[in-house]
Amino acid sequence: MPARRTSVTSSEGATSDSGVAPILESLPEVANRITARGPARDETSGGGPHFAQLSLRWRVLLSQLPLTISVLLVLVFVLAVPRHEHVGHGAGTTPADTPGFFAGVAGVMVLTLAAALVPWDRLPTVAYWSIPLLDFVAIAAIWDSARYALDGMPMLAAFPVFWIAWSGIYPVWGISLGIIGTAAVAWWPYLHDREALPPEDLLRPLLVPLFMLALAVAASVLARSMDRQRDELKVVLASTHQQNRRLEAILDTTDVGIVVTDREGNGLIWNAAQQRQHLIGQPEGRHDATESELLVFEPDGVTPVPAEERPLYRAVRGESFSDRLYALGVDGSQQFMSISAQAMRGDDGEFDGTVVVFQNVTDLIDAIRAREQFVADVSHEFRTPLTSIIGYLDLAIEDEQDEAIARYLKTCQRNSERLLALVNSLLDSASGNAVPALEPTDLARLVQHSVESAQVRADNGRITLVTDLPEKLPVQADKVKMSQVADNLISNAVKYTESGGTVTVTVRRSGDCAEIEVADNGIGISPEDQEKLFTNFYRTEHVRRAAIPGTGLGLAITRAFVRAHGGEITVASAPGVGSTSTASIPVDGPSAPSPESPESAGSAESAELRSR
Repeated sequence: MPARRTSVTSSEGATSDSGVAPILESLPEVANRITARGPARDETSGGGPHFAQLSLRWRVLLSQLPLTISVLLVLVFVLAVPRHEHVGHGAGTTPADTPGFFAGVAGVMVLTLAAALVPWDRLPTVAYWSIPLLDFVAIAAIWDSARYALDGMPMLAAFPVFWIAWSGIYPVWGISLGIIGTAAVAWWPYLHDREALPPEDLLRPLLVPLFMLALAVAASVLARSMDRQRDELKVVLASTHQQNRRLEAILDTTDVGIVVTDREGNGLIWNAAQQRQHLIGQPEGRHDATESELLVFEPDGVTPVPAEERPLYRAVRGESFSDRLYALGVDGSQQFMSISAQAMRGDDGEFDGTVVVFQNVTDLIDAIRAREQFVADVSHEFRTPLTSIIGYLDLAIEDEQDEAIARYLKTCQRNSERLLALVNSLLDSASGNAVPALEPTDLARLVQHSVESAQVRADNGRITLVTDLPEKLPVQADKVKMSQVADNLISNAVKYTESGGTVTVTVRRSGDCAEIEVADNGIGISPEDQEKLFTNFYRTEHVRRAAIPGTGLGLAITRAFVRAHGGEITVASAPGVGSTSTASIPVDGPSAPSPESPESAGSAESAELRSR
């Protein structure tokens, strides 16, 4: 499982020639590559283990090899030096003529063989120090024999000095033994051959031990510093691994699908829930379809979504969106997904990847549609008898001579008409059929009629109705639907304005649009409630507590009618200050028959999903 958190790199992670990111080519393929990758390799080292990861025997051997190679080079050089005559060696002698030289070389070779064969892992850790300490003896023998032919042989002591100091074991002892060994190498020829160097020059070899002291201290300090860094890194890695395990458990436990990509579209995370959900959209008989081949539809379950408008394509392009509703699959296996994406940005502000969340809302959508169907069925059953009741009440009122009975009948008629209006609103909400029947309409006169209809209720509540209407404002609109828009906006303002308040109704032209603005100084709406105002059946907590009558359908229907005209409705409000609702429609009507835009498709269901 941890390997799933490894990004898809190299040839697997490169963007394809067609410009389609790998995560879009075949999500199952990407998931298989991620989960089958295994422990991440160190790409910078060609995939091999680090030095510290080798066995102790290999580390000892590799630490000895630099000295071995150097001594072999010295041997080759010595054998190539012409014979010459020098004091202390007699006529025409070279280091190769002395047994000590070959003894030293042989000693280094034997120590190298021991480094390779001895099972150091089974011995105390400090046991391998025997190799570099004995190296000093071999180097002393070589230096004693080669000092007249080659200068600088004591510098070979740098190898065992560095080795011991770098080991980090007993740093003080390591530095001390290194300096003693170097001093023994430097002075060895002069300790047994008093004529090799005059007494006054005995201090000259002291430079070598001093240099080695500096080297040993530097190596020891550096080794200790790296050990601390390694220990800190181990702690950080352990913490990171623990966090990764927790993240994996969380991601694989949740029933929400999650996909994370980098800036190139390479898959970084694809949790278990999404792997299951992805199979829903596969064509029949396929399990490796690319993103463009999946069966993805608009919320109606029939209209295919073009490949470039599908959520993963949009997310990889850097788009962010929330609660977009899609249908996956066909027929009885079709499921509904609410999908959101959030682009990630780097320190430079550039797109750095995306997080896409897939939530299966099929049960909720089915429940919403079942409720809407139930409301439609019940409302339809109510409308027929109500229409009949209102008709007979009209006849009864016309023939009734008794004023008291006529008054009672009018009360029954008024309440029946109110019930019929409620039933019609429920049917409009359930049908979702808001296609307008456009005709030349005087919007100013239409709104004036709505104001007159609301005047009685405003007077009863001692609310002042103020109008600012032009003499005429011709538009192409559906008279019935726009009348209901005006009625709903004005009646809402009157309903939620307290006694003594004012409601101002304004009609004006703004560019190519006509606007109906209704402002009140009523109870106002909180920012949290404003986000849900256009959701079917939604009513604010304050309104429910105050027992103000209503169904919560007015604004939802109003927005549907306004959008059907190619317009939009907005509400600006603050608690205790009042509200201003503005409906704006194109003067010449919508430019084309106005199916809802991709972003608002399934708006009723999407809005209800967000409200939950």
